[in-house]
Amino acid sequence: MSKFCANGHQMEDSWEICPFCQKTGYAVAGPPPLAKTRIDTGPAAGMPMGGEAPAGPRKTVLISDQKRSPVVGWLVAMNGGQKGQDFRVRDGQNILGSAPESDIHLTDPTVSAKHASLRYKDNKFFLVDLDSSNGTYLNNGSESVAREELHDNDTIRVGEMTLKFKCL
Repeated sequence: MSKFCANGHQMEDSWEICPFCQKTGYAVAGPPPLAKTRIDTGPAAGMPMGGEAPAGPRKTVLISDQKRSPVVGWLVAMNGGQKGQDFRVRDGQNILGSAPESDIHLTDPTVSAKHASLRYKDNKFFLVDLDSSNGTYLNNGSESVAREELHDNDTIRVGEMTLKFKCL
């Protein structure tokens, strides 16, 4: 059976402390959680104006079957309340911020609701500050960045939170 730390990193059975985030404790992989579903009623094109939807074939579809952008990298929190937590970076635009709807949700109070954008396009990563209150800094720089290209192992500071960037 597989064993995982509290942050979801896979661990060997003999390990008591996760080597990635230094957390103790683990969860043994069991049966998969129940998947979320939705009812697919087909295309909306056949819907009459001002009336009810036509009775057509309906089926239940797993929400996870919907297309999601591929993972192209990740960020790991190096300090703060989320230390050791990792965040997936997907193809396209990823918003970093404290707003719950952010792609990368950071709970640090010094992080703006929409703090920065991390975009992957044409095999390159770009970090853009979104006019945040406390700025976005790259690799211990003293000047907030406006738009910079990211490289593997760069560090990003948003507010008082530091994140390590890894690309695939």
